[in-house]
Amino acid sequence: MDEVEVVVAHSERATLRVGDVFLKVDADQARIDVEVEAMSLAPVPTPEVLWHKPPALAIAALPGTTLGRLGGPSTGSPRRGRRRAPPSGSCTTRRCRPGPAGRDGASPR
Repeated sequence: MDEVEVVVAHSERATLRVGDVFLKVDADQARIDVEVEAMSLAPVPTPEVLWHKPPALAIAALPGTTLGRLGGPSTGSPRRGRRRAPPSGSCTTRRCRPGPAGRDGASPR
């Protein structure tokens, strides 16, 4: 058996990981039911439900690259080089660039 890792635990829910299986135990069965329903409707890859028996849910880990770990740095999109300037006529929280008709500082409406 692999090591048991406590992913999250508090007074309402505990999530454990053993190898490629996550075991979620929740004090409120309705939350587990909602989670199972949401995973079945989601238009993105979701974990396979291995079994669902109140008050627990066992799901398989999703294959792929880990994007990050709680409390650790993200590995999903490292910063590389300078940021690109926003397209002409758009604004960011730091600056606005005039559009084609707004070179004099006035922005077209």
